Amino acid sequence: MDRQAIDNLIAGDMRNERMRSKLEKMTQGAYCIHQIWGFGQIKGYDSDKNRLVIDFLNGKIGQEMDPVFCTRKLEILDQNDLLVRFHADPEEIRQQLKKSSIGVLIEYIESIPNKQASVGDIERTFADIVEKKNFKRWWNVTKKLIAKDSRLMLEEGNVTYLKLRESPISIEEQIIEKFNNTHSVQDRLPIAEEISNMAIDSEALKTTANHIIDVLSSYAAPNFSKLSVGYKFLSCLVRNKLAKLLDCNIDSLEPRIESIIHESSNLLKIATDLPYTYYGQFFNLITRTFPDEWEKHCFNLLRNGNDRFTSDCIAYLCENGRSEAVKQQLLRWLHEKNLKTSLLQWVVKNRHAKKFDNVIPRELLVPGLLRAVLWAIDNEVLSGSHKSRKIPLAELVCEDRVLVKDLLSSATEEEAFDLAQMLLVNQGFDSLSKKSLLARFIAIFPSVQNLITSSSKARSQADLTLKVSKESLDVKRKEYESLVREKIPANKAAIAAAREHGDLSENSEYKMARQDQETLLARKAQLESELQVAQVIDFESVDTTSVSVGSVVTIRPVAGGEPVKFAILGAWDSDPEKNIISYKTPIAQSLLTKTVGDVVETSVGSASEQWKVESIECWATHR
Repeated sequence: MDRQAIDNLIAGDMRNERMRSKLEKMTQGAYCIHQIWGFGQIKGYDSDKNRLVIDFLNGKIGQEMDPVFCTRKLEILDQNDLLVRFHADPEEIRQQLKKSSIGVLIEYIESIPNKQASVGDIERTFADIVEKKNFKRWWNVTKKLIAKDSRLMLEEGNVTYLKLRESPISIEEQIIEKFNNTHSVQDRLPIAEEISNMAIDSEALKTTANHIIDVLSSYAAPNFSKLSVGYKFLSCLVRNKLAKLLDCNIDSLEPRIESIIHESSNLLKIATDLPYTYYGQFFNLITRTFPDEWEKHCFNLLRNGNDRFTSDCIAYLCENGRSEAVKQQLLRWLHEKNLKTSLLQWVVKNRHAKKFDNVIPRELLVPGLLRAVLWAIDNEVLSGSHKSRKIPLAELVCEDRVLVKDLLSSATEEEAFDLAQMLLVNQGFDSLSKKSLLARFIAIFPSVQNLITSSSKARSQADLTLKVSKESLDVKRKEYESLVREKIPANKAAIAAAREHGDLSENSEYKMARQDQETLLARKAQLESELQVAQVIDFESVDTTSVSVGSVVTIRPVAGGEPVKFAILGAWDSDPEKNIISYKTPIAQSLLTKTVGDVVETSVGSASEQWKVESIECWATHR
């Protein structure tokens, strides 16, 4: 735009006078940045339309834009601007960036009047230079370089800014600045911990350390509601570490860390929030706070802790002369079927470690441990506790080539057979993993091969799969678990007790117990056969153009009469009182794949009747 065009624009609306300086920069050939369309160049001004004509690099060529509107949406770039120079000679700028990302960043920040740029500004500027697909990786690498450069500072908040300091500062000054500019309580704790690991020599750092001690004490106070009890405990730990560096009397600081432990109703919550480097101090403080009950608290934490915590907890108990107690507790939990996943993983990983010979006895490496492992894996799949398909315990079982051999060394053929059946229906392993694991079973018990053969026959007889709902599968699995864990063992005990009564030919209790056993084992075999071919289906996104599993169908007698509506769901979902039928029923089979308007014929005994499909709905939306 020339001077005359600007004067004419302002004469039409005097409010535009305040924009004169911006309008004067909108000359032909000037480069600009649009908030949405990115980098562009002004090609001219159409005085008849009062429009700037701009070409943008994103492919929008010859865009006509109102100059007044552009004063709010466009930034006119100086000829020395990084993007302008990149447009003129991209290879030169890319070479400079390879040589020194920090150098180019500083040059860019220096070109900004207030010497700071948001991460969004940096991305808009550098996305083309480093290529947009590579920007995130480049920025993550560059941030590490920024943290080491005393000339630059990242100030994080709702919007993160990169600022250029007027003069470089020392490492101590940087960390003080970092603490003061961080507002999140949780983010401040790692910075305070970083300071506690430094040699506090300078007066500035001593002053800051004293200030941080006061801040952390306020965080740990009972009336500070923004932190969980775990983070309050961590605040005290870091505070006390700083206080020791300054030769402060820790016992005079409030709140005392022992009081947080003593008053907490959930020690596990404290452990969950703690970095693992503090576990040792945590156990020591538990022992000091509960001198008569520390062992009980540690075992409670061991039973429910995470993987990393499990290892440290067992190590602490053993170092304090409780190896025999750990061994007995592990055996007790296995017998009670109470070994959690983290403990199972620890036992599997450490069973050959010499330092744990007196903690992991041979009595623990039994078929029951493998049963517990398989149940834990299956439960993790069903509970959905892992977002990814990989279950760490399942991967560990597959990778450990001698685990099956170790745990089946004392097994009977019947136990091996039962465990192989459990593996076949376990949803935590893919088919290849199951084959690999079953091969390890067969190497010890060749008869397990018959199970695989009969299993294949059962699958072919079942004709593909049984489509079931998640809820009905849970019910079947609970029934199976009850059979295996409670009813069948109880029945075996009843048979053994009845056998002791003498003559079996006249022993009615023994005969009844044996009959019950046949019934229980038959039910167990049936459940295993069904569970092998069960496939969970989702009723949320059912196509309503034709009848399928998950449809709610309304049909009316062709001969006249009232319509009937019912839902066609999974194989185990039948509930006639609620008009829910299995897709395996004859009437459901006759309706599957039919569309609205189709006529089907049903037969009950010698009577047959024709029905017309009136509507098809999705079960998930209907209920």
